[in-house]
Amino acid sequence: MAEPTHYETLGVSRSADRKTIRRAYLSIARLTHPDQRSAGSVQRSDAESRIRAANAAWNTLGDRAKRQEYDRTLPDPVRTQAPKPTQPNLTDPRPAPPSGIIVSAQTASLWKWGPVAAAVLIGLFLLIGSAYATSQDSSSSGTTMQTMPTRYTPGSCVVILAGDAGKIAQPVSCAQQFSNIVSLQVDSPRPCPSQTVAVPLADGKTTLCLVSAP
Repeated sequence: MAEPTHYETLGVSRSADRKTIRRAYLSIARLTHPDQRSAGSVQRSDAESRIRAANAAWNTLGDRAKRQEYDRTLPDPVRTQAPKPTQPNLTDPRPAPPSGIIVSAQTASLWKWGPVAAAVLIGLFLLIGSAYATSQDSSSSGTTMQTMPTRYTPGSCVVILAGDAGKIAQPVSCAQQFSNIVSLQVDSPRPCPSQTVAVPLADGKTTLCLVSAP
């Protein structure tokens, strides 16, 4: 079986923009955190393999020059895809009104676009709630001293600060300058996967495996 491409690893198309690729990578980093599986289990080994593959894919596709060079090694999708036969569309794309019921144009428009508007409103409420929760978490993290080991979510971003006892990881927004993405959190002195930077923290028990934020 052929080895999957970086695009297949992240589940994106060859034409995906950098924002879409980054979003796919962060999603995989959150869902395949190896520390959520028991040590030595098959699931943990599979999760570690998936995050290594995702890291390699992001390091290549997240860099414009590396992505162009990598694309030259892939077969031309136009040549490898068989032409699809074209058939006339015999169906009427317009929604049919309920049988035996005559409605006005305004009511028909409401039936057509009402569910779409409701879905948009629900999405906005969820987005606002998520943003508020994230800002509250960031504010509380910024005012609390790290006195015990903290769990860092894979895919979240931190800034490494120098404390009196050693390095401290401060959770921040991924848009902040000098931020790093948490790929894994391991117990010291366990090593980090390749293509990540190991940062031992001041508690002496935690090591963060980081990659540079886009």
